[in-house]
Amino acid sequence: MTFFQFLLILGVLGIAILSMTFVKGERSLAMKRLFALLVALAAIVAIIFPDLLTMVANLLGIGRGADLLLYVFVIVSMLFAVSTMRAKARSDARVTELARAVALMEARLTADDTDAGSGAH
Repeated sequence: MTFFQFLLILGVLGIAILSMTFVKGERSLAMKRLFALLVALAAIVAIIFPDLLTMVANLLGIGRGADLLLYVFVIVSMLFAVSTMRAKARSDARVTELARAVALMEARLTADDTDAGSGAH
């Protein structure tokens, strides 16, 4: 096992743990912005110095810079998928709460109408 394989396994485990934990609000937004900034900076450095990517790949025990880029892309894609899945789960939970509140409100209004209708006769 190379050092980079170890790092990839750590990355996959980190994403799995992140998918199981729940980070709320502004902290989550700050983490997303910081991550996007780091990815943008790494992309700019890789564009300006393409041989640097190959050097880093060789340091990590990977033959080519393209392979390193592919591995990082897979990890980032998994992170995006987990983030999107969690956002959808939060959205679904909010919709469920709203539907429940509307159903309870309609039941109360129906009960009030029934009580008012039976009291008038």
